[in-house]
Amino acid sequence: MNKTYFGKKIVEKDTKKTLVKNLFNNVSLTYDLMNDLMSLGLHRLWKKDLLKNIKEKNPSLIIDLAGGTGDISLLLSKKFPSSMILAYDLSFAMIENSKKKLAKSNVKLINGSAEFMAFPDSSVDIITLSFGLRNFSNIEKSIKECNRILKYGGKLYCLEFSPSFNHSVKPFYDFYSYKVIPKIGKMIANNESAYQYLTDSIRNFPHNPELKNIFNNNGFFCYSDKSYLGGIAILNIFSKV
Repeated sequence: MNKTYFGKKIVEKDTKKTLVKNLFNNVSLTYDLMNDLMSLGLHRLWKKDLLKNIKEKNPSLIIDLAGGTGDISLLLSKKFPSSMILAYDLSFAMIENSKKKLAKSNVKLINGSAEFMAFPDSSVDIITLSFGLRNFSNIEKSIKECNRILKYGGKLYCLEFSPSFNHSVKPFYDFYSYKVIPKIGKMIANNESAYQYLTDSIRNFPHNPELKNIFNNNGFFCYSDKSYLGGIAILNIFSKV
């Protein structure tokens, strides 16, 4: 199947890649502020918790995939000052916007697609992927590429918003995501449609059992998962097998 969701729309996968790249180029300057507003600031706590769950000692090469404006990369650089850390993102504007934040770190910046990464087979120790997977135009192909470049036993730490949230939070979450976030996006970024897409993309993302199956079918095993705020966000830790 060569089609996928872009928000509520069904588009060609190559079309989604272009639309996503343009969207993040357009919102890059206000992205950090909007992330705070979208998650009520909780995304920063969740990202720090992701780092706490990384137990590897002295990894040689870490890729922060869909690195965005560099939040995870900066945390990685503080935890692993001697490692090579690469922040990898499809949006050139997001990478440019991360330069100031990462200027004094050991992080290098790469602009590219998760579907084709120029690294040798079995060469990467850790991949982090924070709030980016649902924006990929071809999720399964990207997962296969992650599997190819990871060493055997290497870990992929995937933090993502999820539609698998507890029904007790649904009324508030629906109101906030559909009524509040797009309006804030219009006020802050003058781009209501971009933030409408971001909320719609969560609802069309696979529920967590299905997501785990996709990873399992492409050479991974999920040995740990952790839900935040009633399942609004989930951290899955996958190992290459």
